[in-house]
Amino acid sequence: MEFPDIKLPSGLSLPMFKKKKKTTVEEGGVYEYEDKLIGYLTSPSTIIKHIDDIQIEKFHRIIAAINYPRLVEPGWLTRLIEMNLDFDLSIHISPYSIESTVKLLETEIKKQKTDLYGLKAEGKIVPQELIQKHEDTKALLEAIQNGTEKMFTMSLYIDAKAYDKKTLEKVTTMIKAKMSSIMITPKVPSFQMYKALKSVLPIQDDQLHITREITSSAVSACFPFAITSLEHHATGILIGFNQINNIPIIIDPFELSNPNILVLGTSGGGKSYTIKLLLMREFMEGVDINIIDPQAEYTDLVKTFKGKTIRIAPDSDSIINPFDLMGQPLDEKKLSLLAFFRVLLGELNEGQRAILDDAIDSTYEDAGITKDPKTWSKRPPILEDLYDHILPLTRSEKEIIYRPAMSIVNRLKAYIFGPLKFLNQQTKIELDNRMISFDIRDIPDIGKGTIMFLILEYVYTQMKRSRKRKVLVVDEAWSVFSAGDEGEYILRLVKTCRKFNLSLVMITQDVEDVLTSRAGRAVMSNTATKILLKQDTTVVDAISEKFKLNEAETRFLRIASVGTALLIAENLRVPIHVQASPEEHRIITTRPDELLEMIRREGRPEVDREMKPELDITDVVQNKIKLTNEQIEALMDIGFTEVRVNSLDGKSELYIIKNETEDTDEHFVLQHLIFKEVKKYTDKVLIHYTKLPDITFETPDGRLIAIEVIADLGLKANIESMEEKLPILKKYNDYFYVVKDPELRKYESFGEILVRTQVPTKIRSYFEAGS
Repeated sequence: MEFPDIKLPSGLSLPMFKKKKKTTVEEGGVYEYEDKLIGYLTSPSTIIKHIDDIQIEKFHRIIAAINYPRLVEPGWLTRLIEMNLDFDLSIHISPYSIESTVKLLETEIKKQKTDLYGLKAEGKIVPQELIQKHEDTKALLEAIQNGTEKMFTMSLYIDAKAYDKKTLEKVTTMIKAKMSSIMITPKVPSFQMYKALKSVLPIQDDQLHITREITSSAVSACFPFAITSLEHHATGILIGFNQINNIPIIIDPFELSNPNILVLGTSGGGKSYTIKLLLMREFMEGVDINIIDPQAEYTDLVKTFKGKTIRIAPDSDSIINPFDLMGQPLDEKKLSLLAFFRVLLGELNEGQRAILDDAIDSTYEDAGITKDPKTWSKRPPILEDLYDHILPLTRSEKEIIYRPAMSIVNRLKAYIFGPLKFLNQQTKIELDNRMISFDIRDIPDIGKGTIMFLILEYVYTQMKRSRKRKVLVVDEAWSVFSAGDEGEYILRLVKTCRKFNLSLVMITQDVEDVLTSRAGRAVMSNTATKILLKQDTTVVDAISEKFKLNEAETRFLRIASVGTALLIAENLRVPIHVQASPEEHRIITTRPDELLEMIRREGRPEVDREMKPELDITDVVQNKIKLTNEQIEALMDIGFTEVRVNSLDGKSELYIIKNETEDTDEHFVLQHLIFKEVKKYTDKVLIHYTKLPDITFETPDGRLIAIEVIADLGLKANIESMEEKLPILKKYNDYFYVVKDPELRKYESFGEILVRTQVPTKIRSYFEAGS
């Protein structure tokens, strides 16, 4: 796109739209109080002006663009905002009046014609510059008259920032180098930093007026956001960072057309790592999580968040009966059973399907379950009941009945009498936790697809009962999704998730099956979010065709490394890199060398010797502000967590704690703060985690004092705790309660009740002379 060819000829000046001057108010007149108040509240307390910078806490140096390249492409300024530096970029764009522009351009053309005619008449050589200027002016006038172009002025300023001058010089040098690399001439407006800073602020006040005339097409090329990068769903989670400009990608899958997610990638491409990170962040947003885990990869994650792991194996107590209606209508259950038997028995021909269909009906009828909904709560049949219904058919003299029946019976034997006979029983399972993982690692490979299908159906059915946001993860998903004739069952499953606020997350490395089967197409068309991780080079072209990737996206997939992915979320298509915090990485990493290193670090006693001597790892409540970053990290590695609690002086403080009691973190911290306060006066003090008072100590005159902390959740629970402890407290010479909720102070029948800010004075009174 041409940038300067359709500019105003030099020397041509056009009137601009000017801001209306504010009318001044004489002294003693009426002042705009609101404007003055806003100015007062937002103005810095100190501004220090220098020649080439201005200091307002940070040092600021404004760099102005004084010259631009001749040719530009759309989004050419994106390379400026991609710099990972501390700076603000401000672009001022103001329109010219069309009428004035046309009038002055016509006048300028007449003047240029006169100059050209005069030089020719005198026999002089006409400069090429004047000819080009005349052609440019005519082209510009024609474009404006046709309505294809408008005229604007543009100013570009960059505010480099740093806390010290040395860093400021470094940032300035890097910014100027980047500007020069894209043919922008940078200039620091010395002695004008105050005006320059005002020109950068988001108040639409360009006081420097270092402008350049450009057309509307050139203006459009100057917007530095050529790539859709930043999603801003208020309830979203951080998916990753834009691979090009490092801008965070924040998306809420539940706000898209459907919340389902498809994750494709080769083995070792980072599929599990990416999903674990996504699950952690969704869980922190209050979303319930269920995981079908074929390799027990998610067990540590679930344990970290105090979730529940349900182990399903031949020797376990947990199982799902395939014939359990699970609250479904009978007709719907029959459809899912046919899909289930396709997984369990393999491909079914027409005769086998007919026999199964009839046998399922008669099996339910013998159990007293019919189309009447009143019968659906009866005890369901089991696999052996179906076997007993089909077995007599194997003795039929008709080959059309004998052969398919014998095939079904032979395949069912393994699930009735063989290694998978644990399926032949009633459902024994409970979904009573916000995060649940189904560990099926010990299921024989021949039965994994079957078990995954059962769990998927069971969890899906249970989760439909709640409208709360929830995620169901199916790892190694294709063994399940290939179930159902022509993919009809999986199509019905993925299409209905949205109605129940359920996000179905499907992870697979069998990319070819996803791309070529009808079930795969059903999954792709009903998942708004796709995460394409590192791919085998043999399938990249097929992926590119199916997902309609452009050349750059296809090239990115070919060279993608572990941890990078192409994110497709409806209209958003962006290459990302997945990045976890150190604590997140510690929880979700599956690299053997890193796991061994963590085990070694947790097991060795030298951890505390690497820190400063003053760090006491036996102190289970420590003020974060008094710790170094290394000390905080070391404490976190051995199980400490961070909480915010008000101290005894009422200030909100961050504490690093290791609460292994059943009490709330608030109660635990407050108990230890009071203990440390008593410790200032005497060593005859004890802290208790039993039915004894929380703290007991002895005064100088030999009295035993008891302190009980009340910081439970809810007024009723607090009152019950106070009633429970009162008989024990009365056995001491003196006692008092310390409560989080001041509302409890009105219950005077319990004795003396204090809030935390009264505690230091109360404790001091026991040790003052004459107390």
